[in-house]
Amino acid sequence: MDNQIWTVLGAGSIGCLWAASLCHKGFPTQLILKNERFYSLPATVFSDNSSDKKTREIKLKLCYQGNAQTFNMPVTCPADLQAPVTRLIICTKAQDALNAIESIADRLADDCKILLLQNGMGSQRSIADTFSHLSVWAGSATDGAYLNASFDVHHAGRGITTIGSLNRACRDNDFEALLTEFRLNVQQTPDIENILWTKLAINCCINGLTALFNCKNGDLLDGGAKQSWLDQLIIETAQVLDAYQIPVYDLYHTVHHVCRITAHNVSSTCQDARMNRTTELAFINRFLLKKAHDRSIQVSSHEQLMAALAKRGIH
Repeated sequence: MDNQIWTVLGAGSIGCLWAASLCHKGFPTQLILKNERFYSLPATVFSDNSSDKKTREIKLKLCYQGNAQTFNMPVTCPADLQAPVTRLIICTKAQDALNAIESIADRLADDCKILLLQNGMGSQRSIADTFSHLSVWAGSATDGAYLNASFDVHHAGRGITTIGSLNRACRDNDFEALLTEFRLNVQQTPDIENILWTKLAINCCINGLTALFNCKNGDLLDGGAKQSWLDQLIIETAQVLDAYQIPVYDLYHTVHHVCRITAHNVSSTCQDARMNRTTELAFINRFLLKKAHDRSIQVSSHEQLMAALAKRGIH
């Protein structure tokens, strides 16, 4: 059994899902919250034996297929983080990821291994370059999860998390403990860039459009205006991928398939828009727009989408 503490930074749906799953396997795990959130937690969320002001325990609830489990989860914040961090999983939004790691940079062990679980592209490379002396990995996940309440996560759909190394400090066995007998399906690839590009392409076509129409993924296949716009986004995205020689097979059928199998899901971008939160569009569609402009590729449907979203105050 791995006795090193696994640290999860970010307590959104994915952070809670991973923290609970690590506890489920028996790994010592701690959850890092933002300073202001940690200090504002009501006493009712803490366990009875949670007396240490710097590291306290909460009840973390995980629901899957009608079954619920509760784990005693140590929580802390950057200001109070004590022991050197050796295993770190970043589950913040893409726009927050680099600042989040920098907030605990002086707590990272010299041999710290970092796994990034962000949507879109751009944030991963910034972190890998900034912390090039550490082992930095990126992951792309297809699990569905949402919070019923704080620290109450519903695992809505089992998917696959594909992970791969981003810099020379990585070793093949850095995260081998996640590859077997783990409740999440984790697999390793030697080409994580292509996996990230594939997910980016799918998200570029689906996420922003669901936020604009405030709809579920499956609603985009309406046979009308939504689907017409979706198909134009697919065509333009495929042109950008082709220009960069990114081998994504049959993007049209891939995107339509994702819309069908996640028909009842609400994309993370749409969820953020509903809550008036900043979305990850800067690392999804705007990342693609920059790549398109660098190669002088016309992507008018993407530009129209971003303009329509901005008009509604969705950024």
